[in-house]
Parts: sequence; structure tokens; C-alpha cells
Amino acid sequence: MEARKRSKAAAKAAGRSLENDLVEVFRQHGLSAHRLGLQGSHDKGDVKVELAPDHVFEAKNCRTLSLTQWWREALRECENAQAHYAWVVHKRHGVSDPSEQWITTTTGQVADLLTEITRLRKYVLELQQDRSDGRGSPDQAVIAD
Repeated sequence: MEARKRSKAAAKAAGRSLENDLVEVFRQHGLSAHRLGLQGSHDKGDVKVELAPDHVFEAKNCRTLSLTQWWREALRECENAQAHYAWVVHKRHGVSDPSEQWITTTTGQVADLLTEITRLRKYVLELQQDRSDGRGSPDQAVIAD
């Protein structure tokens, strides 16, 4: 069975829909996010999360997976944005919940991210310990889980 072809306008609308869904998921989790406009060969991804400027999100709403091609595009856009993390968000067809779509990245990037989270958690615990010992400044901001 041959894959259905869709018009360029329909493909763009599908992509926009997934981008809007992704923005909404981030916002529901308390993150400030917005869609990015096309910038030609200097594209910097499809969605930006304000508190995560080193992350590039490339959204794909296609029935046929082309992960290698999408990953190359995400890496190019990551480089354009001078970012560290690239994420390919792809639509799970038949799944309408925006928070249940798939994300592809590399194990190395996940390991880097988990290392960063671990480092930040240790830092927060040290700040909390310093505060409870009376060594911390009373106006010192502490990040809570």
C-alpha cells in the first residue's frame, strides 16, 4: 500500500499543530515556551523554552519516520542556536494527547542531562544544609523540588 501524499500546505499545518501542542505541554508544566519562526538555513528549531536556551526542539508530524534525516536537521539547528541539546519531537499517529508524543535524542545527551540534574540537586541540598546550619544568607533563594 502506497503512502498518502499530502499538500505542502497540509504538511505545514500538521507541523504547526504539533508545535502548538508542544508549546501547550510545556506551558502546562509551568514553562514559558513559544514557537519560533522559520529562519531559512539559519533555523534554530521549532519551539523555544525560555529557561532552557541550550535546548532545540524540532517537531515532526509525519506518518513515515525519517529519524536519521530529522536528527541531522535538529543537530544543524542546534548548532545554529549555539545550543547543547537537540530533541526531535515526533507525532504518535493515533495518539491525540499532546503529552504522549515521542521524543528522540541520543543516550549521550540523556546522560549529560542526567549529570546536570544530579549536579544541581547536590547543589540545592548543599544550600539547604547551609541554611539549616545557619551559614546561609536568609535572603538566599533555594530551588525546591
